[in-house]
Amino acid sequence: MKQVAVLKHHKGFFTQHVIASFWNDQIAKINILQMFIRFLANTDHPSLNAELGMFAARDTIDFSRLKGSVQRAHEEAFYWFSPEGGGGLTYPRLRGKVRTPDIRKSLFWFREDAKFYNRAAGNVITRARELASALTLAGCEIREIRTRDPGKIIWQDHLQVLARPKSDDIPRAF
Repeated sequence: MKQVAVLKHHKGFFTQHVIASFWNDQIAKINILQMFIRFLANTDHPSLNAELGMFAARDTIDFSRLKGSVQRAHEEAFYWFSPEGGGGLTYPRLRGKVRTPDIRKSLFWFREDAKFYNRAAGNVITRARELASALTLAGCEIREIRTRDPGKIIWQDHLQVLARPKSDDIPRAF
């Protein structure tokens, strides 16, 4: 537990007290216990020694050329992540001057316990697995990897984090 020294004034004297930093301890516990999940396609990432993420891989698929059942599976699964859908996945504006080398070499990870605000949408990981299944039907194999340490967290919300991996130690699924 991290401790903080505090000077207190009492009866004309300053005394030093050591106080446990409760919040720093709680944050450290959360980060240690938190599991992060990434869904990967069997395609290489353009700027890292890693695989392409599921949403970037989804953008490369032409669903209009696939049969109706695959299109329907994709639409139903992606609905929960779309802005019109029940959950809506936030994508931070990280373009222009804000797009630093750290951001260019970062990867998105879902929080394992993430839930959409809309109750009907439910658990984010369950919905992501449904989308992964639909993309696999479309011919893009998707796998899931887990880690407790995604790297240096650059951006985060209640569903996901954007983190730069430490060195070149990026977990691979393929």
